[in-house]
Amino acid sequence: MSNKEAKRFLSIRLSAEELQEVYSHQHQSTCRSLTEYVKKVLTAKPITVKTRDESKEDTLQQLIAIKVRLDDLAERTEPPVNGSLVGEIADIKLSIRKIADACSHQHQ
Repeated sequence: MSNKEAKRFLSIRLSAEELQEVYSHQHQSTCRSLTEYVKKVLTAKPITVKTRDESKEDTLQQLIAIKVRLDDLAERTEPPVNGSLVGEIADIKLSIRKIADACSHQHQ
């Protein structure tokens, strides 16, 4: 449709539940706006739907919590007295980073 052609508007009535369902489907897609989503649905164009891997997300959240606790332990440990402990904490944090990176790349 060229810019010189008149655009047509389509108006429909939906119940509150139906509208909420449409919004829910739109938010699960990669469409940025409701208009973009509805146009694709009405014209039978493909819609990309976001999928969520809850177990991976839970694992990443647990890794983040462990890293925060390790950071706290490292701050409370005096390096001259517990140098080896600080080194072990750094090694664990590096392992956590590698696992988190692997999970993130698999998620994409």
